[in-house]
Amino acid sequence: MRKIVEVKENHYQKILDFICRIGEVDDLVHFLDYVDNFLQTDFKASPILVYSTNANAGKNVRSHRKKQIEEIYYHKNEIRSFKQEVKKRIKEVITIGDEDLFYYTIPLGTFTEQDYFLCFKCHEEFSKSILDYFFQFLKTTLTKIDRYQEARGLKSLVYKDEITGLFNQRRFGEDIDEAISRAKEEKHQFSVIFIDIDHFKQVNDGHGHLVGTKLLKDVGHIIKTCVRPEDLCYRYGGDEFVIIVKNTSFTEAKSIGDRVLNNISEETFHVTRNEGLSGDSEFKLTVSVGIACYPDDATTRVEIIKLADRMMYKAKQTGRGKVCHTKDLFSKE
Repeated sequence: MRKIVEVKENHYQKILDFICRIGEVDDLVHFLDYVDNFLQTDFKASPILVYSTNANAGKNVRSHRKKQIEEIYYHKNEIRSFKQEVKKRIKEVITIGDEDLFYYTIPLGTFTEQDYFLCFKCHEEFSKSILDYFFQFLKTTLTKIDRYQEARGLKSLVYKDEITGLFNQRRFGEDIDEAISRAKEEKHQFSVIFIDIDHFKQVNDGHGHLVGTKLLKDVGHIIKTCVRPEDLCYRYGGDEFVIIVKNTSFTEAKSIGDRVLNNISEETFHVTRNEGLSGDSEFKLTVSVGIACYPDDATTRVEIIKLADRMMYKAKQTGRGKVCHTKDLFSKE
């Protein structure tokens, strides 16, 4: 009896230490990796298997671990037995075994509309109270991760432009401050590129806002394809777009500005009958582009935005469909 109590206390202490050690986790994959490492290290368990089923309907079982783990550490009959329990959508821990080997199926709860289950085998036998304690911790943590995920999704919507899918002006305001702070700290350059669609008001007035919306979306897509993965693209408002080009010289920023200009001017934009016109139509567009660089041209948020915007309007005033940068301004004024 004393030995059983000691084993129970040992199990409880190990789980408690693990809970204290793991802290806050907001990512499902990392959380499951932590649990897997804990069970293997502290209890010599086989690598965990993780399955899910649709929380609302259906009994199809999806595996979330590498197939090699199943093949190497588990027999087909063992896997079949786990999946049978998962299909039942159990609500409490199931233990199957004898004195030598035990199989555990633990319901983790719901994450992104999927019911998750953790399965493993181990030579250690856990008491019901210990399993319930561990089960409650796992379930609570999964609920937190699901809420973190939901919160991140809602936050991302706050920063997204509904029409183009690019970041919006609110996000630009935060990112430009971060770009300046990082550039100061790391002693590197970055550039801001302002882009305005030429004569876009005539398109809206002549063909309606549905057509204008379709063209804005298409222009946003082209701009996104002109930059590197680390660069940031925004719809600034109306028919204006902005790019923050990270860790680049003026020459590299100018190259991106030219690419945006050329790709848009070479594109034939198609608007179908279903997208706001009485019939299918084609449009040709041009843009005016302005560039300012940090820290060569400006060292504050207000300065660099104002200067890039000024360069864009200089491009408009001097013929449209061109790229202007501060070197043009300072060489002629």
